Amino acid sequence: MESLTQSVATIFKKLLIHTDKDELRNEVNHHLLEVLKASEQQPEYIRSLTEHIVIHVESTKALHGILQPLLMNSKYPDLEGVSKLMNRADERIRNDLDNLIPLYQEQLEKEESVNNKVTQLEIYYTTTMMERRLTYQFMDAFGTVSNKELFQPLFAFPAEEVGETILKYTRTYASLLFEKTLNQN
Repeated sequence: MESLTQSVATIFKKLLIHTDKDELRNEVNHHLLEVLKASEQQPEYIRSLTEHIVIHVESTKALHGILQPLLMNSKYPDLEGVSKLMNRADERIRNDLDNLIPLYQEQLEKEESVNNKVTQLEIYYTTTMMERRLTYQFMDAFGTVSNKELFQPLFAFPAEEVGETILKYTRTYASLLFEKTLNQN
């Protein structure tokens, strides 16, 4: 039997094999530029970046919250049901932004970084956006009937461990995609 890490690695390799990484980075950079253009001054840009980071992270958490019971019960996701749950979660997140943003700002203030505040927020924006996107890709593939055999091994492991491993892979891939962008500049 494959290890959990091998199973998740195989899934992500298959998910990303046809992904045009340059196109993906360009898309993320385009979104970042749109946020910048929509902000008239730096404080507004900082607020907008923070808001988007909150939405990205909370949305990713919601997806993992949907994933856990599926794994515990050895069930494949009904993508229509996942979409409905995520729409409700996104609405809840947007309605709670005024409470969530200060919590994230407090956490971000505590972190030490060699980058200035704006650059660090741009890095978080980019990586959290990619983490969310990769988690959606994972869930979409998990709910696709033709992928059942690929995902079947995940049911042999504790749901919490599977969720943590998926999160580690999404964070790693998101960081690597962004890191390459930094190195290219």
